[in-house]
Amino acid sequence: MGFEIMEHEVPITSNEEPTVSGYETVALKCGDDQLVAFYSLLQGGVTLRVTVGRTLRELLTDQLGIPGDYVTGRITTIFLNNSPLDDLDVVIGQGARVTLSAAMPGLVGAVMRRSGFYAALREGITYAQQGGDTRPATGTITLKLFNLLLPELGPLILTRGILLEHKELERLLAKLSALWIASSYPRERMAGGKVLLTVTFRDEAGRCRGGCR
Repeated sequence: MGFEIMEHEVPITSNEEPTVSGYETVALKCGDDQLVAFYSLLQGGVTLRVTVGRTLRELLTDQLGIPGDYVTGRITTIFLNNSPLDDLDVVIGQGARVTLSAAMPGLVGAVMRRSGFYAALREGITYAQQGGDTRPATGTITLKLFNLLLPELGPLILTRGILLEHKELERLLAKLSALWIASSYPRERMAGGKVLLTVTFRDEAGRCRGGCR
């Protein structure tokens, strides 16, 4: 199954920092089998526009739409700003780096497991809430997904939308097609700035993964 590109300009205004005067949006419609092309992007970290100053639990469930039982039962390892995290009710600040993973193998996986039996062994590196501005505001975070969460949460995150540099979008499109799609997305549009990318995945029967927009 191939993919289709739709793009348009969407103005956005906000009284909260960081403000965005407007951004270009690109919507991709991909076949279900093309999800793997997004794995390296998701593992490296994608930028999401969210409301910061909320708890991680609220971010995952209310803003990203991940079911609560999935968060507590399936997402067993969480890093916040490169430190392992146990408490889902810490407040997420502007620019936070959030890494989500299912169970990892071996002793390291057991030690890093959220609130696991061996969590005490990493007490010195476990994330602790720091002071700072915790008022709700429009902002951005970086989200990384690993192992089993890539196929399970990837479509949900990509359907919601991620912010990319134009050069990142160019590299992604090159993965999705052997042909340069200059007629659909001219090279001069790749000059700079960010673009909001949304991706819808459909299987051969036309069913959506992660929701349809």
